[in-house]
Amino acid sequence: MNLIELLTNSDRRDNFASLCLITAIAIASLCTPRVAFAQKLMKGEVGINLAGAEFPPRPGVYGKDYLYPNREEFLYYKKKGIRLFRIPFSWERMQSGLNQPLNQTELKRLDAVVDAASELNLKLILDVHGYDRYQGKLIGSDENLERGLADLWRKLAEHYRSAAGVYGFGLMNEPHDTGGTWPHTAQIVVNAVREVDRRHLILLAGDHWSSATTWPESNPSILTVVDPAQRIIYEGHVYFDRDGSGLYKTPYDETGAYPDIGPKRVQPFIDWLKANKVNGLIGEFGVPNNDPRWNVVLDRFLQTLHKEHISGTYWAGGPRWHNYLLSCEPSATGDAPQMKVLSQYAGYQRRSWFSFLKF
Repeated sequence: MNLIELLTNSDRRDNFASLCLITAIAIASLCTPRVAFAQKLMKGEVGINLAGAEFPPRPGVYGKDYLYPNREEFLYYKKKGIRLFRIPFSWERMQSGLNQPLNQTELKRLDAVVDAASELNLKLILDVHGYDRYQGKLIGSDENLERGLADLWRKLAEHYRSAAGVYGFGLMNEPHDTGGTWPHTAQIVVNAVREVDRRHLILLAGDHWSSATTWPESNPSILTVVDPAQRIIYEGHVYFDRDGSGLYKTPYDETGAYPDIGPKRVQPFIDWLKANKVNGLIGEFGVPNNDPRWNVVLDRFLQTLHKEHISGTYWAGGPRWHNYLLSCEPSATGDAPQMKVLSQYAGYQRRSWFSFLKF
């Protein structure tokens, strides 16, 4: 019996009891504290890396050597339909030493970013941009470093566990040459996060620079990492130059590019996600702004992500990029060339969903 039937047959005792139960549940849901939320998986979203807070030298001088995004940055991209952002930052700046308290000055800077995103109803991936290294040393080679990374994330997760603007925790950007230690390190960090926060998503990068193309062979043990909250998203990266580094050292023709290179490079990661029935995200992808053919590559690639309902965050935006080839930051002359394509796909999933509604 549905709610309407309950209302129209309220003379029956069992119906009245059911109606009371439904009302109580509805009231309880409205009164639930904000900390009780769990971030929902965003599928098919096109987002942006707002880079700058991870830049060396470390610790460096704020405003000169590194910078966090501000509210104006978010407003520009929100107007383009973008609502998902990856925020890279430095472990060495956030903690002056292993197992030390979080640097309050640095934390307040990140808090301002989270507060701005929350106010604007945007979502952030907080990304420790360290390549599985701490002060140049492989984290998996030292138990103290592994425990140190776990300590960092336990403190960050506890601090942000009620932050609705935080979409997920990116435990480590682009581990590489780890000698197979990365899954062990990741498990220790996942356990630490879940001691204090079971609601936020965890973004788990892969070895070999998180390459989407080599993901299956580079990460044979990644599925051994267990999240007791079952909220892991696997994070792959993909670029379209000859070596997949994203440095784009040679022009379009010399690097061997072609329109469908994006779908080809990302397909191994997509196949792996499907075979293992898990969720994924492309944390980095990008193309140069000096040849319109790269926009065709970008368009074909985003078509594939949209078709597969996979989100991705473009590398990169942020005001400190200046003449960086891949920058999607606007200049004095207007939008970056890549933004023409990115904005076409931003919010596309939401527009498709709303088209089915009848008012």
